[in-house]
Amino acid sequence: MTNRRRPPSQITPQIEDAGLFKREVRDVPVELVPVFSRNNRRDLVVTGIVRPGTEIEVVFAGRRMREAAALVERMKKLRAQGVRAAMTGHDAMVRIQQLRLPVQVRGTWRLRFEPDASGWEVKSYQLLAAQWAFTDLDGSTVVCGWPPEQPQDRRLERDRAARARQAAASAATAARAR
Repeated sequence: MTNRRRPPSQITPQIEDAGLFKREVRDVPVELVPVFSRNNRRDLVVTGIVRPGTEIEVVFAGRRMREAAALVERMKKLRAQGVRAAMTGHDAMVRIQQLRLPVQVRGTWRLRFEPDASGWEVKSYQLLAAQWAFTDLDGSTVVCGWPPEQPQDRRLERDRAARARQAAASAATAARAR
């Protein structure tokens, strides 16, 4: 199969966001579980829970992956707290699914269909994160990421430039007439 991906040096924020955020961007409250992985594009994938208890994947892709470092550190500390609690005999912290960090994610949904062990296609949801907010250990809110870049309408940009040139030419003509 032909690889049609552009080299990373040619990907601008607008090109990246046009590929990621094809649908409406929404605010979604998610409880992230400290389970991390990477997909084939080397994006960060974190397991999350949305109401009514549905498990999803939250994807931090492209340039937003670097911004997710603070979130990953916060979740590693949450996991360490859970391990310490489990070692002291706290039954509620034995399962990793019990460890959750509430995060407000602004992003778009993507459906995935993957075959299960028996060969049936199973539907799963991914939330592609553009921006996210969480509470750090000090209790202050940390906001990370960027809103999706909107593609520029080249025709509008050309019309605006033409109007500016016309206004400049009119001003120059009026200045010479004086």
